[in-house]
Amino acid sequence: MPGLEVPQVEPALVPTATWAAALLHSIARAEVAKTLPLRLTEANQDTWRRFRGRLQSPHLISLLFEDTAVLRSVPFSATEMGAPLMSPERLNEMLCDQWLKAVGELPLRASAADYVMDQARLLQVPTRLARSDLHVVKVHQRVLELPGTGGQLAHHLVSTQGDITLQDNFVVACGSWQEMTLAGIVGLECGAPNSSFAVRCAVGDLRDPGHQLRQRSFDFVIGLHPDKGGLFRVEDQLAIWFPNAKILLV
Repeated sequence: MPGLEVPQVEPALVPTATWAAALLHSIARAEVAKTLPLRLTEANQDTWRRFRGRLQSPHLISLLFEDTAVLRSVPFSATEMGAPLMSPERLNEMLCDQWLKAVGELPLRASAADYVMDQARLLQVPTRLARSDLHVVKVHQRVLELPGTGGQLAHHLVSTQGDITLQDNFVVACGSWQEMTLAGIVGLECGAPNSSFAVRCAVGDLRDPGHQLRQRSFDFVIGLHPDKGGLFRVEDQLAIWFPNAKILLV
């Protein structure tokens, strides 16, 4: 079982349930890695049982997200991600109870590459990427990851090189809530201190010469190849928009 299951729910709740399932998995993995304090994976959830009173499992999930959002508004802040749509308290107690029981069965020590790919699949972000075609990034260089991949390329480079960081070397542009969610999950996985590296950017936004990302200098611009569903082409767009950057579409 790669992650928490998202069962059949009414269509209006599918985004909320998918977002919540992905974030619960990310918190549980971070707790096991000791980058977040034990709360979700605490034995028998003793702390929660002591103070919950009349609160129910959707409230616990909401509190976990709110606490984590203090430093990582993307993807844990319901407001940042699109409240009231993204609110765990919209989910029913039975589903949340099932998730809390299933957390202990997750492969929380799976490889980082497998974990990020599983999260991307849950969020329906493209995963067929030729990561090996990416170039080595030097510690002083800046990289823009285009909308479409949600930080997967940045994660690969950070995790395989070891001398660069998500926070210092990357800007991850995201064109949907799914990509923003994945980028935030990648940030937690990579130990980024906050989520400022993730920028909301619709595909059409980059056509504006005044857009903030068009005004910045990058050494590399990386993204999804058009043959795999990418929405940008080097010759027609990217070489004009980012004339000083090396463009790599994989």
